[in-house]
Amino acid sequence: MSNRQTLYKRTVLVTHGNALLSEALCEELIETHRCQVVYVSTSEQLAKLQQLNRAVKVFDCNLTNRQRVAELATDLYEQCDPINLIIHQDVALEGSTGRQEQFVSQLSDDILGFVHILTSFVPAMLRHGGGRIVSIKNTISAAKALVDTQSEYYDLVKSISHSSQESSAGSDPDSILLSTVYCEQNEFTKAPQKPSMTSTNLTFNLNLTERELAQRILAGIKSEKRIVQVSARRSLFELCSNSLTQLAFAGLGKLQLRKTQKIPIKVQ
Repeated sequence: MSNRQTLYKRTVLVTHGNALLSEALCEELIETHRCQVVYVSTSEQLAKLQQLNRAVKVFDCNLTNRQRVAELATDLYEQCDPINLIIHQDVALEGSTGRQEQFVSQLSDDILGFVHILTSFVPAMLRHGGGRIVSIKNTISAAKALVDTQSEYYDLVKSISHSSQESSAGSDPDSILLSTVYCEQNEFTKAPQKPSMTSTNLTFNLNLTERELAQRILAGIKSEKRIVQVSARRSLFELCSNSLTQLAFAGLGKLQLRKTQKIPIKVQ
């Protein structure tokens, strides 16, 4: 198994995207995979985020500023272990649909931020044997746009590798894996709501929490795939398994209650 297929005790950089998902990713990386996590965002976005796990190292950085990102990379490699994995998220637009000017501006910022991440962090990754950079897209169209231009990003990685002064095997551009994770925006950013009188349990059970979605994203990252599609809905098998488990626990609870109350159990 490639060392890129494991997350255990990795040093991971997570950038701000969907705030609740960012928090869930950090929590899951620390609690389940025992990772050292660095979270990067702007001060405005950090103020909106709920309290992160104390084990997360938080840095304020505007990714559209090339000099600031370069300084951040230097600071991180002085304060942390070499970063093996970067999980980069686009900043979601407020509301379901934004104005065209806002969309274009946000898209430009996302591209610029991703390029700055590559130019600033890839050289150190190459020196330490490689790594993986994952871009999370909250719409299929955004994912397709990144996939269509992925060869150009790999050309940039090759250019960085060739310009590096390191001549060891660790400077091989193929040691850097770029991959894309995508999901539908309306499923990707919304937390499941409590079932109302008019909703059904089936509708409610099909939704995922941010923690469950983070688990699926990380499961997809633990592969060599360049394109990972994450479903924000449970499969029929998962739904049935979950329902059966809940029924089993409910039945066990009733059985224990009857035992404690010394009520005879009628067998039919």
